[in-house]
Amino acid sequence: MTKKTMSSERKQSLRKLAKLMNTRHRRPWPVTSPLLACFDIAVNQQEVDFLLRFGIEPHNYSEAEALSSQSKDTFKAFFDKLIHKGFICKEHESGKEPEYLLAGIAFGWFEVIFADGKRTAEQKKLAVRGKELLESYQKFNIFPLRNLMNFKEKKLKPSQSVIAFRDESKTRTATRIEVNRMLKTPEPAVYPSSKITDLFEKHAKDNSIAVIHCGCRELEDMAGNQCRFDFPTETCILMGNFAKYMVDYGVGRYITKDEALRIIETLRQKGAIHQIFHEEEDLSRSEFGFCSCCWDCCSILGSYNRGILPLNFKTFYLAQIADESLCDGCGTCENHCPVQAITVNNGKSQIDVDKCIGCGQCEFQCPNNVITLIAQEREVMLPLQKRSEARIQA
Repeated sequence: MTKKTMSSERKQSLRKLAKLMNTRHRRPWPVTSPLLACFDIAVNQQEVDFLLRFGIEPHNYSEAEALSSQSKDTFKAFFDKLIHKGFICKEHESGKEPEYLLAGIAFGWFEVIFADGKRTAEQKKLAVRGKELLESYQKFNIFPLRNLMNFKEKKLKPSQSVIAFRDESKTRTATRIEVNRMLKTPEPAVYPSSKITDLFEKHAKDNSIAVIHCGCRELEDMAGNQCRFDFPTETCILMGNFAKYMVDYGVGRYITKDEALRIIETLRQKGAIHQIFHEEEDLSRSEFGFCSCCWDCCSILGSYNRGILPLNFKTFYLAQIADESLCDGCGTCENHCPVQAITVNNGKSQIDVDKCIGCGQCEFQCPNNVITLIAQEREVMLPLQKRSEARIQA
């Protein structure tokens, strides 16, 4: 694909926009030329100029309209397009006139712009550039930048949680497990595994569950990289006001609680890792999204496995070997672990508890009931790996 040359003025305006959008993140994205190349495809100069005037403060619709010189009819289509592209998001309504905000880069614009699954020519061009963007960040994976990134990440709180969606009706022979460490009883604050049904039940009461196409898998597929786990793309589940507004703007569609559970179960069988996303990247705030992705496509897990990003999760479970005598060394657990916390040595599975993110895939996939999960609320930070040690090589 031939890359056009941006003028210095265009590049400067896109850089300003990226910096504004970065204010929505606890972990700002490096504003590099590959990122600006993505913006160059996604947003025209009229839209950029408006977004710069729009700024980082919330605006109601009338205030947003006043920032534009367009007529009312023209502005509505213009504004709706920016929402559909993911550059503008609606704040959660609380009985008053809704307000709008400039979106973040990711989670935000980058996911929404692919979420309708239409695969337009623009989306396909952007997918190729997006893949190049993610891969370009590998250049920061050198000493001492790698150590600096890991040091900074340790100072931050997790912005999403990993949960294990378990079949609680499954019976298991009671086994004594020697943990050799003090276990913390998890607080029932967020939604660990068995409470996922409660989470969907809550949002099913006001019909606010929707599904969109997974931006990560859309990007990978359009960039020519087939998912190793063969997941479908229409799988990201939204809840509450965010679900309603994505449906209103033609990005997602409503589904029932049972449909949501069927999606999760189908993906779990294929090897999905389940993550919950919260408003403002704050785990103490309401959940708005439920992601089921793999360690291949996911922009978080996949980037970790490619030596692009460190990981930082809140999790509610820890995997343990329940009965080593049952292990035949088949390697199923090792293949499905998203962070390589499990290895097979001398014909037996071994778990690195410091790396385990409690996703539950090892327990679910094991054909011999060798592994179980124990309740343990933790924050797990996995440092950025050297590129030579990454699971997926470029």
